Parts: sequence; structure tokens; C-alpha cells
Amino acid sequence: MEALIYAVITDKRSVPFNSAGTGTIATHGIAVVGTGTAFTTEMPAGSYLVDLTNNEIRRVYRVDSDTVAFLEKEFTADIVAGSTPQIIAVWQAKMKEVELVATGACEINGVAFTGTKKISKLGNDRSSRPDLVEPFIVNATGQSMTVTIVNY
Repeated sequence: MEALIYAVITDKRSVPFNSAGTGTIATHGIAVVGTGTAFTTEMPAGSYLVDLTNNEIRRVYRVDSDTVAFLEKEFTADIVAGSTPQIIAVWQAKMKEVELVATGACEINGVAFTGTKKISKLGNDRSSRPDLVEPFIVNATGQSMTVTIVNY
């Protein structure tokens, strides 16, 4: 069943929208170490960890406990200890299509754009799972962007 999410944003965030997790984290290569975190419920395998500072998103491939998880690939620069985890939960990341409408100069993954951009994934994956749009970061700080997400 498809679900539609519609929002007007004026800040920097991921699409789908990241939310703050419990506790604090640090990354060391692909390892994510938490203090007071709840990885098993808030960031299970298949979820994404977001680094808005560096416009990077990494998929979580394994969670060993509420305080230890592993990423598919390390961030360009480790997230420093004491940072609040910014998470895209696995159930939010099933995007079929995204439409962005920017009024003024906005960014997608650090690249400027204006106007309308539609992002979708064509069905060229021959497995039984649906093709999904990968999460990305948008920046509408000082501007306005309409974000419409169609989820599976």
C-alpha cells in the first residue's frame, strides 16, 4: 500500500526525514558505538545513520546490541563522540518516488538546484523486492522546498 508524505521545509535534513535518536554516538570506521542508545528498536538493520554536516548517509547492516551497530561503509570523517544520532528508520526508507519543488536556490547532497525535480526508481531490479529511491540530503535553509514522498 502506498503512503504519501507531504511537507514544506526551510532547513537542512534527509529525505526521508531524519529524526533524533536516544542517547549519543560516535563512529569509528564502520562501527557505531552508543551511550544510552536504543539501536535495536530505533535503528535496526536496514535503517540509515545521517551526517548532515558532511551530506552523508550510511546504511546500517548489523546491530549487535542497543549500543553497538555496524554500517555498510564508513563516513568520510567519523562522527565525534557525544553526537545525537540522526536516524532514518528502515520502515521510513521505502521510497518509491520523491518530488522536490524549490523556491530559490536549494541543494540536493550539496549540489544546488532550483525549480522542480522528480526522483523515482524504475523497476529494473529482477528480484522480488521493490526498487527504492536511496535516501539523500536536501538543504532549504533560508529558502522553501516542498517535499512529496510516495512510500511503498
